[in-house]
Amino acid sequence: MRGKKLWWRLFLSYLWVPVIVVLSIGWYGAELIGRFYEDHLEQDLEARAWLCAKPVDDLLSQHQASAIDALCKQLGRATRTRITVIRPDGDVLGDSDESPRDMDNHARRPEFRSALDGHPSAARRYSSTEQEDRIYAAVPVRHGKTLVAAVRTSLPVTAISRTLGAVRDRMIWAAAVGLLLHGLITLAISRHMSRPLEEIKRGAERFAAGDLGHRLRVTSSVEISALADAMNRMAEQLNERIQTVLRQQNERDAMLSSMEEGVLAIDNDGTILSVNQACSSLLGEDPPRLQGRGIYEAIRKADLLKFIESALASATPVEGEIPLRGLRDRWAIAHGTVLHDPQRGKIGVLIVLHDITRLRHLEEVRRDFVANVSHELRTPITSIKGFVETLIDGAVDDKENAQRFLQIMLRQVNRLDAIIGDLLTLSRIERGSEQQRIELASERIRPVLQASVDMCEQKAVDKGVRIAWTCPEELSADINAALLEQAIVNLLDNAVKYSNAGSTVELSAGMDAEQLLIQVNDHGCGIEAQHLPRLFERFYRVDKARSRELGGTGLGLAIVRHIVLAHHGSVGVDSTVGVGSTFSLRLPLHWTNSADLTDF
Repeated sequence: MRGKKLWWRLFLSYLWVPVIVVLSIGWYGAELIGRFYEDHLEQDLEARAWLCAKPVDDLLSQHQASAIDALCKQLGRATRTRITVIRPDGDVLGDSDESPRDMDNHARRPEFRSALDGHPSAARRYSSTEQEDRIYAAVPVRHGKTLVAAVRTSLPVTAISRTLGAVRDRMIWAAAVGLLLHGLITLAISRHMSRPLEEIKRGAERFAAGDLGHRLRVTSSVEISALADAMNRMAEQLNERIQTVLRQQNERDAMLSSMEEGVLAIDNDGTILSVNQACSSLLGEDPPRLQGRGIYEAIRKADLLKFIESALASATPVEGEIPLRGLRDRWAIAHGTVLHDPQRGKIGVLIVLHDITRLRHLEEVRRDFVANVSHELRTPITSIKGFVETLIDGAVDDKENAQRFLQIMLRQVNRLDAIIGDLLTLSRIERGSEQQRIELASERIRPVLQASVDMCEQKAVDKGVRIAWTCPEELSADINAALLEQAIVNLLDNAVKYSNAGSTVELSAGMDAEQLLIQVNDHGCGIEAQHLPRLFERFYRVDKARSRELGGTGLGLAIVRHIVLAHHGSVGVDSTVGVGSTFSLRLPLHWTNSADLTDF
């Protein structure tokens, strides 16, 4: 249940004591004033009775009892008091308001009985004649020592009540005004006392919301100011500690996110505590999906799960090479190390994954390259060796066969020379690109295309293929003209080789998105889609038998690719079986990091 506010509690605590005091004093004062007024009125009535006693005694001593009634009525009108004269036997001699003959015997009236005993008295009782409460005062009338009568005076109680009511009303109004003023003052004091605490509460709420840079500025009592200062110091220290934690966390996150290795922290229960972006990429998942989840729920790699289980079960570091199966298979070297708390207790394991997919791919490429080079060299060498042995065995005397054998051997030697030449060219391009020794200069593109077409024109004519080319006269870029010409010649040579007689090979150069775009398009047999990703690898052939038949070394497109990379560009191919192929070279128009030397 929600409590009341402090200022309200202070207000009530300061208010109820004065209210009780004022009500008590008011009640007691009203009673005291009422009693005082009644006593004063009784004394006044007794004094009026004594004033009437002398004239009554004179009339009785003169035996003029009949004149007493007239005296009572005269004095009653003059004093606005009811005056009654009673004989000792109780008969009424005179009355200011009534006829004595109509009045009862008053011998039993208490005030009369006290007066007969010689003692003035007063009483408050109901009057059957007036039918109202009245106050009576009676005094004895003596002639010498003889009691001859009693004089009684009275007033109605309503007059007293009206007077006391007016006094009470004034007291109530005075008390109400006083309490109202006291309440307003008390409320102001309560609000003044509670306002610093409310400011501290609002400041604490801002601290709780994370605004630790806020400072409380409370100038109040020593105690409240000390509390505000203590909270300010607490917020400052807490802010420093939080900033330290955040800085350390940011440094850790920055370090983990910049690592090429995947990092995965797991507790003893198999819950993922932390994961960096590299690890998420290896697993093919988003970091938020992995964080805080169990390994069997978040990870779908069976080999990795087995490695994590072995790392959790081992007290020493573990290491292994594991495959990461998925849409794209990857390989990683995994290291598992125990995580300890400050007391050296085991709280989990840290798994570090190093992606070796590219290394494996490079190893496969190396093996394929060695195998392809060995195969490409072995074929002509085996052929040359066989014909040489044939000639040694006597075929040299058969001039016709010897001549034919020598022509075949020459072709094989030329093929060996072409392969070795292409390998050397490819090696020089790679070495020059890596060492930034390939010079790029701003030159016009049209002469390069013209020279390339001239190099391939005769071969195209021999096969019945036409070369059509276009290039804007003013088009220029930062290029190495010799290398770019070699790349275009290789593309044109392939296009002519695989084009049918009567078809046209198109060569074009132009601008595309602030880049130089050179395209070679043929209308030959086309290339199937599964071969396109590996088309620019060394010695990769779509149709090995046909490629060797057409005299290719298998290195032409690899040379094209490395020449384009040396120009900081990219090469691509689009092909449709039975329609033809389009090879595209995209080169930047300007490049400022080229070196000054060249090996060409």
